Amino acid sequence: MNRRRVPAFIPGYDKSYALVSDDNALRAVVFVHGFGGSPTGTWRDFHSLVEEYSSVFPWWRTSDLFFFSYDSIRTPIRFNSTRLAQFVDEVWSGQWTQQLKSKPKKRTYKDLILAGHSEGCVLIRRLVLDRFEEISNNHARKPRAKLLSALRADYILRSYLRLFAPACCGTNLSSWIGFITSYSFLLSAITASSLVRNELRPDSTVLSTLKVGTEKAHAQYPGVEAFYAEPLFGVPDQIVVSESYQGEKIHWERGCDHFAICKPKYVYTRPLDFVKI
Repeated sequence: MNRRRVPAFIPGYDKSYALVSDDNALRAVVFVHGFGGSPTGTWRDFHSLVEEYSSVFPWWRTSDLFFFSYDSIRTPIRFNSTRLAQFVDEVWSGQWTQQLKSKPKKRTYKDLILAGHSEGCVLIRRLVLDRFEEISNNHARKPRAKLLSALRADYILRSYLRLFAPACCGTNLSSWIGFITSYSFLLSAITASSLVRNELRPDSTVLSTLKVGTEKAHAQYPGVEAFYAEPLFGVPDQIVVSESYQGEKIHWERGCDHFAICKPKYVYTRPLDFVKI
């Protein structure tokens, strides 16, 4: 295997890190794990298979990988999405390289991809909607053409969303307990805190506000890339509601459950292809 990536931990974001390509990177891919997950556990084998399959998926050779870590169990989604926004800002601007002892080549990315799993997808869509509302408020008294130009120029709103088993339409909590008896870490996570559990209920204010706001923004500005996603769900998935926002195409993968859907393997390379643009 050709080892081309230099791992680098990102100061200020505990357990978050980057896998940097030796080539001139054209894009940044930010991975956001889900409830009870982690950068290593959720995205297992992305770390090595992007290199082993570089001849099949050469697109990855010019991509830098960033793995965002956060408290997905006890910390509110809105707070975590704000932290994610700060993390992505540092990634895009290249500020994260300034604090490293061994600095990689200066990065000037052309594209940004936000890849999430489960709760991580909720953080990503909240990040996108927050950025839209911020720009809209700043252009409230300006002509629509100026607002549209500002929306299309913003790198967050120009980003590409890649959502694995998103929890954006809620979780099936009644199935979690029966399904995860063999997943002690998740069982303890679910029983430990009701805060995020309640925020991920299908009828929660957090999810309904996000859905309504995103669908309205997409209807008003259909040309803005980040308002639209085509999620990938496993069949069967007993954890999340396998639905998406209005007008979005859903992709399916039979034989993959909620946890396996985002983990590429030698016999399952679809995640490597799904993320690329």
